[in-house]
This record gives sequence, C-alpha cells and structure tokens, in this order.
Amino acid sequence: MTDIFRKEKLEKADLFSANYFSNVILINNGNWNFTLKELPWEAQLTLYRDAAIADVNNDNRPDILLVGNFYPNNIQMGEYDGDYGTVLINNGNGNFSCGALNGCPIKAEVRHVKKITYGKKEAFILARNNDSLKVIRFH
Repeated sequence: MTDIFRKEKLEKADLFSANYFSNVILINNGNWNFTLKELPWEAQLTLYRDAAIADVNNDNRPDILLVGNFYPNNIQMGEYDGDYGTVLINNGNGNFSCGALNGCPIKAEVRHVKKITYGKKEAFILARNNDSLKVIRFH
C-alpha cells in the first residue's frame, strides 16, 4: 500500500475488515430476532443486487427470485457473472433449495427486479444494466 499511497494518506484512512462473504438471508423471527441462513452453494456463484418474493411452484410458500451479477470488475478479479437466474424454493421451516429459470436464462447484469400484476397474472420486470428491460412470468 505504501507504494501506492503516501504515509500521511494511509494514517488518515479508515480501516475496515470483513470476515463473512457468503450470500445469506435473514429469517425474521419477530421481536428484532433474526436467524441467519446461508444460501445453497448454487446461490454463492455471484453477488446479488435485488430480490423479489414469488410463489414459483404454486405451493403457497414465498419463494425468492434473486438477480445480480457485476461486470465492471477489475481485470484481476474478472466479471462476477455466475448467475443466469436463481430462484430460492421455500421448502418450509426456513429452508431453501435452488432452482433455475428453465428456458429463460438471464444473461445480464441485473440491478433491480419489480413485481407487477397485469390482469390477474403476476410478472417481474428486470432492470438490466446498459441493456433492455426483461419481463418474466412463472405460471
């Protein structure tokens, strides 16, 4: 670091450390009590920017649509592009498994997802960075 920054600059810098890098969800148990659940390995392949609740398998349990990826990383690290659309299937009791968006891969850097309703149908608008919007529907 001293080859890049002057000593005075480093002395004034804030120092932060990180020691947990897994993608997780927090299960709200009520009364400001949360359970941290690490996502399955398939949901550890990239970083996620947004999520939306959906019942993708019609079992009346809230599943989670995850969107993300990050392309403008430095050359040494490469792109974070390991996700083509991930759905966390709610198996009950705070347990989730991964499902893919079969037939509808999302090959993009997705920044936001928004649930919409048209008629009585549910769909999701995906805001892709430097790209067009994409609309997907599960059933």
